[in-house]
Amino acid sequence: MTATQIASVRRFNRAWTEVTALLDDSYLHSGLTLPEARLVYELTQRSPQPVVELRGRLQLDPGYTTRLLDRLAERGLLTRTVDPDDRRRQLVAVTDAGLAVAAQLASRADARVAELLGPLRPDDRGALVTALDTVAGLLFPEPGPDVSIRPARIGELGWVLTRHAEVYQAEYGWPGFEAAVARIVADLLEPRARSRVWVAERAGRLLGSIACAPEDADTARLRLLLVEPAARGQRLGVRLVDECVAYARAEGYRRIVLHTQDALSAARAIYAKAGFTLDRTSSADSLDPNGRAEHWSLQLG
Repeated sequence: MTATQIASVRRFNRAWTEVTALLDDSYLHSGLTLPEARLVYELTQRSPQPVVELRGRLQLDPGYTTRLLDRLAERGLLTRTVDPDDRRRQLVAVTDAGLAVAAQLASRADARVAELLGPLRPDDRGALVTALDTVAGLLFPEPGPDVSIRPARIGELGWVLTRHAEVYQAEYGWPGFEAAVARIVADLLEPRARSRVWVAERAGRLLGSIACAPEDADTARLRLLLVEPAARGQRLGVRLVDECVAYARAEGYRRIVLHTQDALSAARAIYAKAGFTLDRTSSADSLDPNGRAEHWSLQLG
């Protein structure tokens, strides 16, 4: 990239921030700041949801997230309850008042965009929308039918390690997690039969990973499941797990096992949907100092 390219992107960012009033104290005259409005929007997409997942997806500081949620709860836009499946976790849900505010914001946002596009000629308007679709596709790809799941290539296990470390540090902050993943990656770098690592890719951008490695002659181990935060909610995790299970079955394994954490509710739901069952829990081998490790398995034949 060049200094001119960087300057062009920054110039557009400044102009777009000004024209859309993103820095106003009250976003679209709602009485909410932009982060507060974004939290309400996220809760309209899935409600209830764990605070830790919401915070991780938006990459927010824990203390800042708590303050935002406090303000929204005071306004009656959300509720907070203890997760019945894990009393250490908190669930947040949007209220009817929150849904009404979200609908009002959506209407005002539509009106603002219509105001921006209105002065343009129809062909210029079409060109602008096409350009914006191109930007979104390049910078914020969403998984879909065009996402390919393929064996990892030389050098891509480095990406797997880096993104595991960065994502889990941002979302959970578990000490020693990067070192644990590094040991797994180092083991997978050794060529061996009946072992494979996959990545999910769209338009040249990696969005996820998973691995299958031999535990013993009859048992495979599922490892390194990861879906980029921006790519979640699109069944990519399900596709990765299905790929791993299908490979293990084709290789003649009779069983596949995995190790996860009780805090990882989204991953646990994927495993359960794929037919895995929880065999046991343990604090001794937990990566989360405040949680428990879980050991799941699936009989293949």
